[in-house]
Amino acid sequence: MSYILQVRALVAAILLSVFVSQANSAEWIYTVVEGDNLWDFSEKYLDNVLRFKKLQKLNNIKNPKRLQPGSWLRVPMKWIKSNAVPARLADFEGQVQLIHADGSQAASLKSGTQIHLGDILRTGPKSNAAILFADSSAMTLHSYSEMRFDHLSAHGDTGMVDSRLHLIQGRLQTRVRPSVGPGSRFEIYTPSAISAVRGTVYRAAVTGDGTTSNIEVLEGKVEVSGGDKQQLISAGFGTRVEKGKAPIPPVELLPPPDFKQIPEVVRFIDWRLEWGAIDNAVNYRIEVSRHENLDVLARDQLSDQTNFPLPELPDGRYWIRVRGIDVNGLEGVSRVASVLVDAQPQPPISISPPDGAVQRGGGTELHWTKSETADRYLLEIAMDEGFDKITHRVNDLKDTRYQTDQITKPGTYYWRVTAILGNESGPPGVVRSWQLKPTLDAVDPSIEAADDKVTASWREGAAGQRYQVQVALDSDFSTLELDQITDQPEISFNQPQGQVLYLRVRAIDMDGYEGPWGSVQQIEPPLDQGVWTVPVLFILGLFFI
Repeated sequence: MSYILQVRALVAAILLSVFVSQANSAEWIYTVVEGDNLWDFSEKYLDNVLRFKKLQKLNNIKNPKRLQPGSWLRVPMKWIKSNAVPARLADFEGQVQLIHADGSQAASLKSGTQIHLGDILRTGPKSNAAILFADSSAMTLHSYSEMRFDHLSAHGDTGMVDSRLHLIQGRLQTRVRPSVGPGSRFEIYTPSAISAVRGTVYRAAVTGDGTTSNIEVLEGKVEVSGGDKQQLISAGFGTRVEKGKAPIPPVELLPPPDFKQIPEVVRFIDWRLEWGAIDNAVNYRIEVSRHENLDVLARDQLSDQTNFPLPELPDGRYWIRVRGIDVNGLEGVSRVASVLVDAQPQPPISISPPDGAVQRGGGTELHWTKSETADRYLLEIAMDEGFDKITHRVNDLKDTRYQTDQITKPGTYYWRVTAILGNESGPPGVVRSWQLKPTLDAVDPSIEAADDKVTASWREGAAGQRYQVQVALDSDFSTLELDQITDQPEISFNQPQGQVLYLRVRAIDMDGYEGPWGSVQQIEPPLDQGVWTVPVLFILGLFFI
């Protein structure tokens, strides 16, 4: 066992020796191309053109004027020239400040503004900035963040760039180009950690009171240092580093969410992107951008819901990125959805008639709100909710009211209004409907009297109709003797001796709609038999006198 341990120790010592040797004698390996010579090479890449003699000796070159294409040149890094190279502001959104190394503030920012050694970039609420470095590495600095640019240099025209940055607070996401030589470096310092990379995509955040850092690796690998300890974090994992402590062991990032069905075109601003819940996610981050690479964001928010209501945005294509966040605050792998928004100008709101209302006899007035983003409207009326059977299509309406006098056929009608601005039509408004029914005819009953019984009857109406019958002692129907609703087309009642009665009838539809009263019928009282007894006896008596 002791022998095995000795062998392992020897191997470790050898590997360490090789590593230290390589670190102390870092060299750039250059591949010769047609036309190269040592003098021009030294003038272009080295800090002193006279070093070409040492370069010739180091590489055992016999003819410095004629180099063999495809051969290699070993070049010590300490001989290569170094020069300052600024980063630049590629794009930004919201409130962004650039503080120069001398303490002065940039008067105005625009795409292409240069960022130099010692400068500080700050972002405010709902703000972010995209930064591009000399080797085309890119970074997005999110809201409420502050970044200091501690080192920005390049090794001549070799393509090797040395960028060292200090994230004082906030969050960032960076996409680092693969290194092209030993002089390439990209390091991000936070109050509690250092992350060094060579070709990767990852996120860094300073959390809490500024003493803790989160690192999340999406592509490649990142070496994270903290508390004199190092941790190599591979793609799909993250770590958390508290000030003065070693990074926690790699934690697997939460998987991306699964989006529910997304329409080809989003026509309404209240549309919601939905996804399935992610196990162990305490909340979600949602980012919206007008750019496919999401380097600058139009929206950035946290939510504990599994849906996102699309905010009111100008028409166009957007990319929405969603990821879960675990209990450590580590943000998981994202899912990106492409959404085409065509929701402007927004349709007006229908006011009347109420949806599903019943109208009688035609002449229905349609009324909607005035749209502040439209100069005219398109009204469509159809016999079906899908608007495959459009009966009326009225263009270029300036008013917010329309009288449907020409629609008289009973049935159910569906209508919607579309706002138009210039040559741009927005999405159709919410579909509303109304039901057109015929007016009810007046009911004129027939009267039959037998003895002291009166029967009123009338022509039967549509199925389901009922009838209201009123009998009164006066033609104004203020003193009612009978007020009855029946489903039969006749009614019988008694008439008091010597009393004139008045009768009227009206139909009531199944929905409670009451038709007009029919004509008032006056019912004379039946003849009283006792009244004729005396006259008859008197006449008979005359015959016997």
